[in-house]
Formats: sequence, structure tokens, C-alpha cells
Amino acid sequence: MTSSGAARRSRHRYTYAEYLAYERDSGLKHEFEDGEIVAMAGGSRRHNALASRLSAALEAGRKSGCVAFQSDQKVRVLATGKATYPDASMVCGPIEGDPSDPTGAAITNPSLLVEVLSASTEEEDRGNKWQHYQLIPALTEYVLVSQTHPRVECFTRLPSGNWEYRDVTSGTLTLASGATLDLDALYAELPE
Repeated sequence: MTSSGAARRSRHRYTYAEYLAYERDSGLKHEFEDGEIVAMAGGSRRHNALASRLSAALEAGRKSGCVAFQSDQKVRVLATGKATYPDASMVCGPIEGDPSDPTGAAITNPSLLVEVLSASTEEEDRGNKWQHYQLIPALTEYVLVSQTHPRVECFTRLPSGNWEYRDVTSGTLTLASGATLDLDALYAELPE
């Protein structure tokens, strides 16, 4: 047996209840997946400015009956147990909380999720997270926003259940939630 195999087997696996207690006691945000608790790194100034502008656009353009959230809103994928904090999210219709979370802090039925990409998160946002997010029945849009240059990618769930992909590098992108993302305004005078 290799030492890396022994280390992998000896790693402590947390329950969701232990994760909730750990996060509550630490006062910091953590993601949870498959028994592992992972601390979330803070974003750069550019990341935070983009996330703020996205949240403002979602709030300004949301349809009646929809509620926009910024990055402190925890989302739980009930099908897999993953808990995460997207950069922005929206629920259209009644908000459904996580039945395993007695505080009611996590939502389980976002219709829209937004992630601002960075070098350290892009692979996860495009891969593992996206695989989990697709298992949220209420999710109709997943938006990826480049931090390095004007580019917004949007995956929209079609009535067939398949996903349509749009890649926008200029102009505007209108989301099903009613919000319009104007790339010129989104990327104007961003800090480095």
C-alpha cells in the first residue's frame, strides 16, 4: 500500500450536520462535498466588483416573484449533497430551504446560478460544480463570467431537458429571469 493511499483512507469524512456546525462556529464560508469541508478563498478586487455588478443587474432586472441573492447565499444540491456559495443566484417562485439544515440558511431551488471565473476556480466551475448544478430540477440558467476579458457564457435548460449554450463577448445578454447583462457596463472601469 502506498502512503498516498493510506492518507486518502485515513482522511476524516464529515456528516452534513458536522459541516453545518463547523461553518457556524468558524464564521467563514465553506463548501461541502462528499464528506469534505473546503474553505472558500476570498475573491480579488476585480472578481468582487464583477460579482457586485452582476448582483445589481439581477436585482434590477428580475421578474416579479423572483428573488436575487449575492454570494453569501448557500445553495445545496439535494441529489448529491453538495453545498456551495455561487457568486450570485436567483429563485423564481417560493423559496425551498434545505430540509437537513435547521437554520434554513441553504436554498435548494435556484433557477439561476452565476459564477465569476478565476484561474483557481474555472476548472471546478466548468466541471464538477456544473455536473452537480445540472441535478437541481429548478435550475434553468447557469452563467459563467470571465474575469479577464468581456465574456459571458450562459447555459439555458430547454423544455427537452437539454442545455443550450450561448457565448457573448459584446453587446447584451438577456436572461430568462428578466435581467439583462450589458457587457460594456459590466466590464467598464474594473479594478485590476
